[in-house]
Amino acid sequence: MGKLVGIFGPSGDGKTTATIVNSDGTYNPKEYAGMSPDSHFIVNMDKKELPFPGGQWTVAKKNYIEVDDFAGIKKIVEWISKQPQIKSVSFDTLNAYLAYKEFNDRRKMTFDQWRDVANDVIELTMLCNKVLRDDQIAYVMGHTELVTDVDGKEVKALSVIGKKSKRTPPEAFFPICLFTATEDDGDGNVSFYFETKKSRSSAKTPIGMFEDFRIPNSLKLVDDTIRKYYDMK
Repeated sequence: MGKLVGIFGPSGDGKTTATIVNSDGTYNPKEYAGMSPDSHFIVNMDKKELPFPGGQWTVAKKNYIEVDDFAGIKKIVEWISKQPQIKSVSFDTLNAYLAYKEFNDRRKMTFDQWRDVANDVIELTMLCNKVLRDDQIAYVMGHTELVTDVDGKEVKALSVIGKKSKRTPPEAFFPICLFTATEDDGDGNVSFYFETKKSRSSAKTPIGMFEDFRIPNSLKLVDDTIRKYYDMK
């Protein structure tokens, strides 16, 4: 069973670029120490250009693919599970997949089916749990919205379509949920972070995994921490 991690936040908050951020929160192409293109696979469900240079992730290098349907996702997950060199995979973003599904199936779906289209979120989590190896981590990235909790407070949550997924939030199926955060110093310099614990969001991590509430938006830092916590090779 693979490990499942949700990384959620608004567009432009550093979810995708976290791939190339070093563990100390910096990015230096000459001293690169982010996720390795030799062991990290990117499933681009947004089907747009990656926001970093270098061409390290390409179809030709067999560490990158663009896909917008569940059959394609299932096929690539099954392929990844059989590649010993691949230790992690990111799905970027879940919301784009749901939007493409709604667009492609809009003429043949009933009203109730359209309302419940976000149940594919659960199907994706089940697929990763069942198919990926014990030494693999799946990072599912998604956009957020503000929702009202039971106490009447506005909190950040994964943005989904579907009445069933509103009743049972998809975050419930992720053992680890990180939410993005940014800080602007007023001079146009923005710092990017991941929040590791609940604070006006549905962020959560296992006890003792992260000491700090905010960490650099480094996928490498997250990946190393998870592997150490679970004693993963």
